Amino acid sequence: MDRTQDGQLPQRPPLAVAPIPLDPATGAPYIRKLFIANRGEIACRVISTCRKLQVRTVVIYVTEDEMSRHVSEADEAILLGSMESHTTNPFLNMDLLVKTALGSGAQAIHPGYGYLSENADFAERVGNAGLIFIGPSAGAMSTLGDKRSSKQYLGDKAPDVPLIPGFSGSSTQVHDLEKAAADIGYPIMLKASAGGGGKGMRIVRQASQLSEELARVQSEAARSFGSTDVILEKYIESSKHVEIQIVGDKHGNVLSFFERDCSVQRRHQKVIEESPCPFLSDELRSSMGETATRIAKLIGYENAGTVEFVVDVETSQYFFLEVNTRLQVEHPITEEVTGVDLVSVQLYVACGGDLGSLSATRQLTQSGHAIECRLCAESPDKDFFPENGLISLWKPAGGLLGPSRDVRYETTIQSGSSISIYFDSMIAKLVVWAPTRDLAIQTMADLLANTLCMGVRTNQLFLQRCLLHPKFRDLRYNTSFIPQNLSQLLRPPLTEKQQRFREELIVVPCLFMRLQAGEKERGSHVERPFQNVRSRFRNQRFDPGSIQCDVVTTDWQGLGASPDIPAPQSNLLLWKMVAHKSTKAKEYEAAVIPFAHILNSASERDSEAVEDSATSASSTKQMAVVYNRISNYVRQASSNFPQPIIVKVLSWNPPGANGQGPAPGILEVSLHGTKVVAYCIEPEASESSEQAKGHSRFILCHFPVLGTFVRFQKDTLLSYMEGYRTSVEDQSAAQGHIKAPMPCKVLSIPKSQGEEVKKGETIMVIESMKMEVSLRASVDGHFETSWKVGDAVAEEKVLCRVV
Repeated sequence: MDRTQDGQLPQRPPLAVAPIPLDPATGAPYIRKLFIANRGEIACRVISTCRKLQVRTVVIYVTEDEMSRHVSEADEAILLGSMESHTTNPFLNMDLLVKTALGSGAQAIHPGYGYLSENADFAERVGNAGLIFIGPSAGAMSTLGDKRSSKQYLGDKAPDVPLIPGFSGSSTQVHDLEKAAADIGYPIMLKASAGGGGKGMRIVRQASQLSEELARVQSEAARSFGSTDVILEKYIESSKHVEIQIVGDKHGNVLSFFERDCSVQRRHQKVIEESPCPFLSDELRSSMGETATRIAKLIGYENAGTVEFVVDVETSQYFFLEVNTRLQVEHPITEEVTGVDLVSVQLYVACGGDLGSLSATRQLTQSGHAIECRLCAESPDKDFFPENGLISLWKPAGGLLGPSRDVRYETTIQSGSSISIYFDSMIAKLVVWAPTRDLAIQTMADLLANTLCMGVRTNQLFLQRCLLHPKFRDLRYNTSFIPQNLSQLLRPPLTEKQQRFREELIVVPCLFMRLQAGEKERGSHVERPFQNVRSRFRNQRFDPGSIQCDVVTTDWQGLGASPDIPAPQSNLLLWKMVAHKSTKAKEYEAAVIPFAHILNSASERDSEAVEDSATSASSTKQMAVVYNRISNYVRQASSNFPQPIIVKVLSWNPPGANGQGPAPGILEVSLHGTKVVAYCIEPEASESSEQAKGHSRFILCHFPVLGTFVRFQKDTLLSYMEGYRTSVEDQSAAQGHIKAPMPCKVLSIPKSQGEEVKKGETIMVIESMKMEVSLRASVDGHFETSWKVGDAVAEEKVLCRVV
């Protein structure tokens, strides 16, 4: 691609937008108001296209979602109450949705994806109500959208379409499935027949797992799709997940918008997608596209859909997997390489538009390379367990990486949004386009590293590791990419130099607090004696008061799970200011001393005292010993300062607010000559500095050099010792207690009160963020719980005990 005179790539034209056809009877567009039967980022995506077409939008929301962007961006938003007030999920309540859509005056319903988007009954009800359904017909959906019926249909109508060996009978009895699995050969895959999005799927590698995994699949399927129907297929170990985007109209046209490679998956859910698929030859790409359009034409398919295939990497053979009769989460990368707005095309064909009349779709080609990453609230180092809580700060990357024609942020979150247990863990999609795959990979990695999502742990850093892993450059990477490379993907992608100065970063939150306190002091306009003398000035060089100290506890766990990542640890941070030329030219000497070093270097007599106090549960005596050790160390440092870190403040922008919400403090410092940029916030900042003195302060710092944020706890010596006392008293917690890892709902309790259980047995099943979690006994004993099925349990509450 040619560059402009200044070396920049030329601006690409915007996505081509298909118009809304006009009703010949009235001369007005068929759709003037659209009801969106969904939530979150897909609602925002549909709203974006509707604005271009001057179509008004109506969304629904629940109380738990009231801070989401789709609520504020839609022309109308209708509150359905709270999730807890509904006996069933309101987004699955067909009667409620159709009634609400009719009451809003909309002419059409867009189902988004997930929920009822692939429910033939819902599509039929929408049509019977006189509304336009933005999707395929109920007949096409029931035939191709259901995994079992689609394979039966193709087996009859197109026997040459390659199918994965499997059992598509109607029985869900364990003994029937066990026989079928034995005939096919393990490993096998259990799938919810009406499912999608990776939900209701389990790999079973041996017969003993089948019964339990079947129960989990049926339970997830019932809650997510309203059906417990399950199919069984052979699981192909070394395979790619490649899908073809299709769109059909009411005139018999079906177009292929080419393929997407969706092979980077965890728990069978896609997390990174790219287009084109770099593995496919032109011949294989053409053959798969022709197969996809032929399947759609067999049934007269209308609107957007995706024909999914499994490609055997060893043989380059492909097998039909399923048809998703809706718009896919990853559709933006197809839009970027084809230049066509797919949501507008959905509306166009739903109103009778002829694809042959659209200039944008007459000569479809792929241009450049696009990648999408799904930002999810989860902890990759804890088996991708979902996280929830408050997004303290959300800020897209700035500068050349900011939102543009080649960079898309698709999300509904903003600063202050709450991540609820009731919804999927995906909170944003990041999409980039570039002329080449290599450039797209590097741009996406940089984009992720410079995106501020602070407050809730996400897979932000994990995605960067995936993109930068050497195996991702191998075009043969497959759906086992994550599980096969997991130990490496959980290691921080830091250079040797970055590893060395990581521990030095703990000076940043303390420096942020000091600079912020100075800003507040300057802004108070309160005159005080000696106000031109710097704070804490002393003219006695060796007086202990000249040494300032903080206690900083660092949680490095967001960087991953590996021997390189220490557990949360506390350090003593000693400060000496050596230059104060102006408010923007400050230089310090700082020393970081791990508490473990201070405590281990104490006298033998002190060590015995700590051991005695621990065994006698005398927390007061233990606190006194620890406090004396730290105090003695600070006194010694006044005359013999440890090897310092030279800290220079290069620039400082205090936190504040702008038109997009709260803005972080931006601190640029030099640590031993290495420049580091940090974006810092104190989520629970106290208005009163005096009030905060006796309490722990929590600071979140995003470091682009690390690619994520780190949580710091800053204490005075007094507040640290109070926390230490509490932790000593809590050390007697019982081993057999199991606490709720996050807010959740009790799904089942397979054990009775007082029943004897063995270590490793499932004793309770909970659900959070649409994911089921089986809790297993960590010790032998007898089961006890005070909860019952259906109860909502708060985070950190004791769910059950094995005593």
